[in-house]
Amino acid sequence: MKRLDVKWETPKLNLYDNINPDDFLSALPADYKNSGKPLVVYMATDAQEVSKKSSDVEQAVLREETFALGARLFRTVRLKGDKFGKENPHWVTIGGKELPRVIVVDTNGQKIGMLEGNDLTASNLFKQMRKAAAKTYKTDLEKVVKESRSLLDEMDQIEAKQKLLAEQKKKNAKPAKEQDLAAEEQKLAQQMKDVQAREADLLKKVDGERKVTKA
Repeated sequence: MKRLDVKWETPKLNLYDNINPDDFLSALPADYKNSGKPLVVYMATDAQEVSKKSSDVEQAVLREETFALGARLFRTVRLKGDKFGKENPHWVTIGGKELPRVIVVDTNGQKIGMLEGNDLTASNLFKQMRKAAAKTYKTDLEKVVKESRSLLDEMDQIEAKQKLLAEQKKKNAKPAKEQDLAAEEQKLAQQMKDVQAREADLLKKVDGERKVTKA
């Protein structure tokens, strides 16, 4: 489902100026800290020996619905883990023993948790995300996901009706019937806009009700 695709960012890290090993956000462009959102950092790898593991993580964990819905309240960063070693000033945050791995970071640039190997599952990742979100947002992340999923179900139902209507339009050639179908088409389009507006309002409301204010 395209609307659940996570938009991974690939920023260039600052490893030379004003380095603060205790604040991973100091390695990122200023807009990351200014956004006031926690991070999900995916340390990827192209290594062939773990290609199956990487594929499993990207399909079963990073495309899982609960993660994708929760990630809308995070900045999601993808880095090439092979390029980072223990000499990196932020190794305390992004380091680990295996690739791929995922690190959840709060709005202070502090590591909430790191997952790799068999611990890197969708349920474990969401637990870490809930911890990070709880430090920033007043609304529990699980509640946000539940309400978002309900709205997505409504969208799915509308899309199913729109698809059926499109098939009916192809088969029908009677002018009178065409008017009825066009009216129904407009009705469904408006219903979709209404649900999308409610979804946007939900995310805006959660983002506005914070324990931690934006920088």
